[in-house]
Amino acid sequence: MATMTISEEVVQPGKPVMGKMRYVAAGHVPEPSPHNFHLPNISEFRDERLLPLHNLRPLPTVGALPKAVSHAQLSTHGFTAVHHPTTLHYPPYGLSSWKDPELLKEHYVPDTAQMMLQITGCKTVFTESLLLRSAVWSESDALAAHAGHGDKNKVAGGGESKATGLSEPQTGIPQFIGFDVVDNGGVSPAPKIHLDYSPAGARLHIRKYHPALAVAAADVIRAEDALKGAGKSARGDSYANSGPRWALYSVWRPLKTVKRDPLALSDCRTFQDKDYVPVVIKTPCLGQPGIKETHNAGSYLARYSEGHTWYWIADQEPEEVLVITLFDSEMERQGVNAPGGTFHSSVDLPGTEKEEPRESLELRCLCIWE
Repeated sequence: MATMTISEEVVQPGKPVMGKMRYVAAGHVPEPSPHNFHLPNISEFRDERLLPLHNLRPLPTVGALPKAVSHAQLSTHGFTAVHHPTTLHYPPYGLSSWKDPELLKEHYVPDTAQMMLQITGCKTVFTESLLLRSAVWSESDALAAHAGHGDKNKVAGGGESKATGLSEPQTGIPQFIGFDVVDNGGVSPAPKIHLDYSPAGARLHIRKYHPALAVAAADVIRAEDALKGAGKSARGDSYANSGPRWALYSVWRPLKTVKRDPLALSDCRTFQDKDYVPVVIKTPCLGQPGIKETHNAGSYLARYSEGHTWYWIADQEPEEVLVITLFDSEMERQGVNAPGGTFHSSVDLPGTEKEEPRESLELRCLCIWE
């Protein structure tokens, strides 16, 4: 029997697509993970639900996005999806090109920065990291041992890391995470509903993650510190009158057609304050060889309540990209969504468990307006 695609097996006309989503159960207080970059153990997500996923197709181009009024938009949903092929999608480049840090820096980073300038209207795009996911889900993966930090004895196969020194992609900017597959194995999907940064976590991130990120965010940090020094709030209208708007985004695209573990995104307007569950994620302070400091980045998990709306792209292709708001100072100010970002998660689709591991690339960036 021929293997069915997700579209044939799961996406049927008139039949809702159901995916397994993992929430934190009511009343439960999750324990943080001891592993760098990791969400709490999956056992902390005890409320598993099969929920309908709304297909985002058809996808507009970047130029058509502003006129696609019925389509998910950053300013309303907290995410968007566009059709956006890049230089690396054309000959002489192939799948292996997407795993080459030098080619990504030469082509993909500037191509994506230009896309983000068009979509957001910001003035500056600073790429902080690229994260390659190429493994099936694991509780502790290559993230935990990135750049010589953390779980050096918990790499692929349970052996010790063979790295004797750190490469420029592990110390410089942007950070390349999950590319050292031979040594550390691949990074896996994150099948737990989460928002990477709380407002406080986002503010700590731009200060602690990497020295180059702090330099790029210097005007933001200076304005916020001045307000705090004067006893004023570093957010809302007081900040908007003192410093530039800023936002953190994840630009997510697959490297091949997604057959399992697709990414699901929530409409941020469908979540209430009571649905947010604070948690800390142990995060290394990178870009400082020999320094093994970590900081606890504030993040959010989710509790279920009626009305949550989830979206995905069926059989998502490499030319199709999701832009996810992790924090936006203007969204926070306007109260569109107090945390300033949107929940997301990889999602289990029944019948796809034997498909090949999903391969995807996340480019994380800081955007700053005037």
